Amino acid sequence: MGSVRRTSLLGASVAWGILTLIIAIAFIVDGTSAPTAGSGGRAGGSSSSSGTGSISKPALAPDEYQAVLTRVEQAVRPAVDRVLAATTLAEVDSARIDLATALRQQSDYIQTVTPPYQAREQHAVLESALLVWNRLEKDISSADVTKLNSCGVQSALQTQLYEARRDVYRAVKSGTYKTAMASFSEINLKFGELMLPLEPTAPQITDRRAANGAVVQRSGRRGSGSLRIKNGDVTDVAVLVASGNPAEPQLTVYVRSNSNATVTGIAGTYWVYFKSGSDWDAARRGFTRDCSFEKFDDSFDPNANWEISLEKTSTGNATTSTVPAF
Repeated sequence: MGSVRRTSLLGASVAWGILTLIIAIAFIVDGTSAPTAGSGGRAGGSSSSSGTGSISKPALAPDEYQAVLTRVEQAVRPAVDRVLAATTLAEVDSARIDLATALRQQSDYIQTVTPPYQAREQHAVLESALLVWNRLEKDISSADVTKLNSCGVQSALQTQLYEARRDVYRAVKSGTYKTAMASFSEINLKFGELMLPLEPTAPQITDRRAANGAVVQRSGRRGSGSLRIKNGDVTDVAVLVASGNPAEPQLTVYVRSNSNATVTGIAGTYWVYFKSGSDWDAARRGFTRDCSFEKFDDSFDPNANWEISLEKTSTGNATTSTVPAF
């Protein structure tokens, strides 16, 4: 005959009580309330979900994604056009900030877009390309109205404007941007040509030259000395004969590249200075671009007829030194 063991029922009751106590303590420590009657003894109470995870948007179809790319380009292009149409450095600077804002807005926008499966890699490259807005918020122009070039002159305003506009354009059309253009093309999607027009062209530069052998400046007394100059270099030069300070020479003669010239009537012991460059400005008797300034280290005796060669060679018997602009 079977028998009833009261101790087992008591043990079960005690165990359930301990389990209930442990669950209650756990909820108190966790900062939530213990389960109530009718909850089925399940931790967490209600069976409904209150999760905070976001739901991803479905991927766009290729034609829908193409519309997104076109929208991005159309939104940015007006700001690009303002940069390229600027007529002062201040306007370029203001347009640059506007362009940075437009790019940032489109960068935020494409973060909300789920591209087609086949365009996932291209979309990531596009995200990187649009991040150039962060760089454009800083002044990236190399144009400087106070900076003098190697010839001691300021660049023309048109040149400075070109450089400022070019710097902004090239910052946008970076290597990442070009990669995005090419990679979208590989999957028959278009991006890049609408947003950026052709790169701005440099203004036409002048390349003025004096006649070979032209004495472009002369002062002081005349003497019996003569000097023959051979310019075997690829650049034109202006040769100065000076008794001392090259800023106050006896004469200045212009010698074109691969040409010779002779000057006479030199007085007293003298030194020979020469400067090379491009675009001769007759008013200031100097070049306007790519200048260098040198001087023969030894003086010249006026009682001899000298010949000098300006082409550097290892077999020459006269040394020259670089000197400050004159």
